Amino acid sequence: MKTLICILVVLSFTKALNAQEAEQFSMKQAIAYSQSKSNTVRTAQLDIQRSKAEVQEYQSIGIPKLSAQIEYNYFVHLPTQLIPNDAFAFELPPPFPPLPEPEPGYMETQFGTRNNLTFSFNLNTMVIDGSYFVGLKASRGLLEMTKRQAELSKYDIKHIIVKAYLTVLIAEENKKVLENNISNIEKMKKETQAFLDNGLVEQLDLERIELSLANLQVELNALLRQVELAYNVLKFQMNYPLESKIELSDNLESLLIVPEGNDLEGEINTGQRLETDILKQTIHLNELNTKRFNLAYLPTLNAFAVHQQGLQRDDLFDGNSPGFFPTTIIGLQLKVPIFDGLEKAAKIKKSKIDVEKFKLQLNDLERGIELEVLNAREVYKNAQLRLSNQEKNLGLAEKILKTTQIKYREGIGSSTEMTQAEQELYRTQANRLNALYELVVAKADLDKALGK
Repeated sequence: MKTLICILVVLSFTKALNAQEAEQFSMKQAIAYSQSKSNTVRTAQLDIQRSKAEVQEYQSIGIPKLSAQIEYNYFVHLPTQLIPNDAFAFELPPPFPPLPEPEPGYMETQFGTRNNLTFSFNLNTMVIDGSYFVGLKASRGLLEMTKRQAELSKYDIKHIIVKAYLTVLIAEENKKVLENNISNIEKMKKETQAFLDNGLVEQLDLERIELSLANLQVELNALLRQVELAYNVLKFQMNYPLESKIELSDNLESLLIVPEGNDLEGEINTGQRLETDILKQTIHLNELNTKRFNLAYLPTLNAFAVHQQGLQRDDLFDGNSPGFFPTTIIGLQLKVPIFDGLEKAAKIKKSKIDVEKFKLQLNDLERGIELEVLNAREVYKNAQLRLSNQEKNLGLAEKILKTTQIKYREGIGSSTEMTQAEQELYRTQANRLNALYELVVAKADLDKALGK
């Protein structure tokens, strides 16, 4: 019994540990996860399904339609018809004497049977309608545009995740730097305490180091909250459970990819942007709309066929009464538009105006993309130069601090100099990390501007 209880306790403990394990994500995995879980992408996929249904709905206009109908009528009172009394008057030829004149007025009579049962089949199909085929082409174009919009939503989410991922990385990197600085200050504190015990330094020197250590600890505590916040933002953007833990497998250096030469200096191709493709498709759809309205001036031809089987009896189940009588009709219906009150002319005018408006929007979009690319290139070059300078500054700050520490240990330097060198190193470290972050973000912005 004790063995069984131990096994259950171990299993429960193991399960709890597994439940707390953090899931690891590279940047590519985080992007793929967010694109599969994003409600925006799911909505875009539903829009695609809806567009497919709309294409199918429009296609059905040109497909023959067959319907069946059963109609039963029971006449409680048969319809009464009034017939003039002289309706059937006639004269007999000689030598027959003339018939008496009918009295003026009407006589009441009833025709038909009380039970009428009719089975019918109706077939209708479109034969000629020029606007239908243009509309069908437009509906398929709308489906393609919906697919492009879905791709654009995925691309936008990718850019959002890249920035959120990088924010976590820069926060984690800052935390590592602070922890390393705290470790170094703690070592220096021990050394200074030993110097103080031997009377080599003053109490003030130790207090300065303790103050630096306390300030770093405060910064670390604040940064830990920023790290947690950055993780929560990333999980929210990924649509990942906020209560679960994640770990990032990439680091800033691994994501530092140098752009190709054409990306920084080559000709700008606005056609690579999905927004341009979508707007061009919109212009094409409006041009098809204009063509559809023009073709509406042409005649349309439809064909139809009707077959009926009718049963008329006073006693519906009397087998000796007459049976079903067939009726079959085959015909064509030609509609020729003559005058519609200038409705189609107004629609054509509106669609042409829409085309011109979208062309102007396309021109503004292309100019905006060119400006965005040019700015992104300059921002990347500046970020690249800044990182290079900050790395040089970091090396110099580390060298200065090392020299100051040596002088302090040898008794020829002051704690004030060492504290100033430490503060300068901390600032340089932060500047270097910010420059690295800005460079990676600038690369992401450049790729987005280029439509890559």
